[in-house]
Amino acid sequence: MYLKRLGIKNFRVFDEDGVTLAFNQGVNAIIGENNSGKSSVIDAIRIAYSTLTYRKDIFFSKSDFHISEDGTVADYAQFDVYLEEVPKRLIEIWNPQSESGEGGDFHIKFEKYIAPNGTEKIRSVYWGFGVEGNSLTSDTFEAMDVVFLGALRDSESEMKPSKNSKLAQLLRNMVPEEETRKELVQILEDANNSLLKKEQLKKTKTTINKNLAKIEQEFLNQQIDIGLIEPRFDSIASSLRAWVKPKWLLINKMDPVYEKAEEYYKSHTDMKKIQEDAKGIYFEISILEDENLDSEVSSRIKEIANASFELYQNGLGYNNLLFMSAVLGDMAIKKGGVYQNLLLVEEPEAPLHPQLQELVHSFLEDANRSDRNIQIIYTSHSPTLAAKIDIENINLIYEHGHKKHCLPFSEAKLTEDNKKYLQRYLDVTKSQMFFARGILFVEGISEAILIPAMAQALDRPLEKYAVELVNVDSVAFQPFVNLFSSEQVKTCFKKVSIVTDDDRCTKKDEEDYISKDYDYADVNSDIVTNLQMGQPSDRYNDLETSCSEAGINIFPAVKTLEYALCCHENNIYYMVKSVKTCYVKLGLKLEKKIESLSSLNEKATCVWLFIRTRDKCKGAIAQYISQVISEQKEKRDKGEKIEKEFIIPEYLKNAIYSVTEN
Repeated sequence: MYLKRLGIKNFRVFDEDGVTLAFNQGVNAIIGENNSGKSSVIDAIRIAYSTLTYRKDIFFSKSDFHISEDGTVADYAQFDVYLEEVPKRLIEIWNPQSESGEGGDFHIKFEKYIAPNGTEKIRSVYWGFGVEGNSLTSDTFEAMDVVFLGALRDSESEMKPSKNSKLAQLLRNMVPEEETRKELVQILEDANNSLLKKEQLKKTKTTINKNLAKIEQEFLNQQIDIGLIEPRFDSIASSLRAWVKPKWLLINKMDPVYEKAEEYYKSHTDMKKIQEDAKGIYFEISILEDENLDSEVSSRIKEIANASFELYQNGLGYNNLLFMSAVLGDMAIKKGGVYQNLLLVEEPEAPLHPQLQELVHSFLEDANRSDRNIQIIYTSHSPTLAAKIDIENINLIYEHGHKKHCLPFSEAKLTEDNKKYLQRYLDVTKSQMFFARGILFVEGISEAILIPAMAQALDRPLEKYAVELVNVDSVAFQPFVNLFSSEQVKTCFKKVSIVTDDDRCTKKDEEDYISKDYDYADVNSDIVTNLQMGQPSDRYNDLETSCSEAGINIFPAVKTLEYALCCHENNIYYMVKSVKTCYVKLGLKLEKKIESLSSLNEKATCVWLFIRTRDKCKGAIAQYISQVISEQKEKRDKGEKIEKEFIIPEYLKNAIYSVTEN
């Protein structure tokens, strides 16, 4: 059984229209910028699932009602929980009319009311599938086990010996049989009895009792006994503690078992778990699993391993992993009557480096593969995790029009090919766009280099407006257009723009076709006219239609970026200089050819033909022009005069303005 959909109304940042989140089996993510409401979603789930249970660790309070911008406080809040793969025996929530026939739902409503003494209080109303009146009992909620790991979780404290520690809970579930528990208790009782026979313990007890007798004299005449913890199974569970064994252990050259350790190493030089250096032989702790390891060496490694680290000496990130391992280990144990194990985690990436974040995500996914009843929902700001998770399992919380909204990417208009492409494409850098307020897609490295410098020159730095520049490194924009094509996405990513070339004059069967055999020396009036009057490519026209339907802005370059950059005489000067940094001799020939031409269009055509034939220089040209723009920006800021100002093409200006509006 798993959570399929969640509706939230009038709870904290969410108003009466509320939000609806969609989830799938396995690992799900809720992403969004700070203060968007991710934690509120997690708390809503926790409150909903604990409404009728005795294990409450969170309560609904008056401060949880939504407060609108004009100060009006909502008089109710509601959570609507929809489940899938619900067993029929959970008759209170099972919905036989659901599409799958295995759906179910329950609903929690919190209302204000005035008590007889005049004070305002809160009452909860809850019901199962159908309408209010279909009562719920604690039996249903006990079939759903929810564990929460907060962003500020204290893993060290959670793993310390106590009645409610995670280790204690894990042991209780690992040993449900009464006979096995009795065996463990007997071992503890035997140890207790053996200890009490020791002379030191007897002296300790006698000393205390003598002092008590002096204090109490004949009034109380009490005595005490001492020993280990009370021999009960819960005492064993409550006293469990965890510590960290070092990964590598050294048997140095002075150690009595060094010769045997060296002998073992020489016969296993291909093993990565053994390493030799000037100090001696290093063994990875997992070498103890090797049954062929010499017994003396094994005993010595165990002895050295006893000099271990306490949890407080360990890194916070690894302690979190240790705690999460215990939680998932407990969830994986089959428990009678439990049909759903839901793990809620706030920011699993904290405080882990990116590579370890990827391993954590893989670990969470593996936990679900081994047990379909385990569902994981986490909140995150991590592009690393956003890049790893299945795109259909992401819910994006965002703000638009002074309201909070949720976009489940599973509801975007993506084809199967789109999904596969995006999953391959969305690396850590690209997935940062999900956390941006504006997105500017470009088709190549040249635009990716130039546009940030141009935005700075226009006093519209992209980072100031939380705009993410995404280099598609091709013209494959369609999957992104489809991702942003639903009505809801239009409000979520309102500031989405695409910068691309219109690639005119590329169809061989049309009159305006410009052959790829032409070079800069072949400039003629026909080529110039075709570039001015030619029709955009079918690829561009199709993209423009899709963008129009999706509400995405598109800003085309006439022919290509390089041709569009030559939109002013000043720019021709800098473009030729940039070419000369790549091709010294050819650059001089290009410069002379430019000097022989009269019109700006001819010069622009000449530069474009040169670069088209030698496209490996595009990146270097973009770097040079970017530097020119940045240096001129610095001069302007200082009030210095600029001899030849580089003019930013209008289409690029408009693209930058489109995603940096206030």
